[in-house]
Amino acid sequence: MSVQSYYGFTRLPFTKGLPPTDLFPAEGQEELCARLTYLTKERGLGLVTGETGCGKSTALRRFTSTLDANRFFVIYLSNPLLGLAGLYRELLTALGHEPPFSRPKMVARIRFVFDDLLTNKHRTPFLILDEAHLLPHSAFEQLRLLFSTHMDSQSLGALLLVGQPELRRTLRLAPHEAFFQRLTTTYHLPPLDLPQSMAYIRHQVVLSGYKGGTLFSDDALARIYDYTKGIPRQINRLCTTALLVGMAEGKQLLEESAIRKAIAELDQA
Repeated sequence: MSVQSYYGFTRLPFTKGLPPTDLFPAEGQEELCARLTYLTKERGLGLVTGETGCGKSTALRRFTSTLDANRFFVIYLSNPLLGLAGLYRELLTALGHEPPFSRPKMVARIRFVFDDLLTNKHRTPFLILDEAHLLPHSAFEQLRLLFSTHMDSQSLGALLLVGQPELRRTLRLAPHEAFFQRLTTTYHLPPLDLPQSMAYIRHQVVLSGYKGGTLFSDDALARIYDYTKGIPRQINRLCTTALLVGMAEGKQLLEESAIRKAIAELDQA
């Protein structure tokens, strides 16, 4: 028997494939969306940081789903280990253009395409670089220059760097001062607090179509928060394991004892 059939779910909870309209509206994500709205309007440089698994990519997916495709051209790149030339190639491919051989020609082509999108198609390029803490330090100024135009008074699009907290510390270093001073918006996405964590879990259960009684007891929810510290990815992982423990023990109500067993399993993995 599967977890889905045992609990009577119409779809599995605690998975990452939810449509944007069903994503949990955490307080931090609401504020992030407001700041990103300003960033795209101003065609600025933005920085978003957060611990691994805190929901940065989820928040971005939710925000970009609200953008009008007739007004914005969103490009999401997530492999900074390609190096700057590799990112330029991926960017041009995403824009629907064959990358030239040399890096200077790639830069010229990207700037031409960005300008064409803005001037002729009236669409703002919005480049999102995920895992940006892995970028080489030489890349930041090059990326700024890629978007800069009209003697640095205007931008050819919006650029958002997304990464772990060390990215902010890197950009505060003296060599990157020019880049940091030009950031239009910065935001650190916090983990969920206890009430939000409990609401997040209940939200996931409701979306799963669960029709039974209480699935997670209050003491179980508190133990989940204590272990995960409000990191959504960790919550998903622990709750999924707890559902398996509950099914193996024939339980429909998951109490703290089931959470402790699930934690023991995860800690041994």
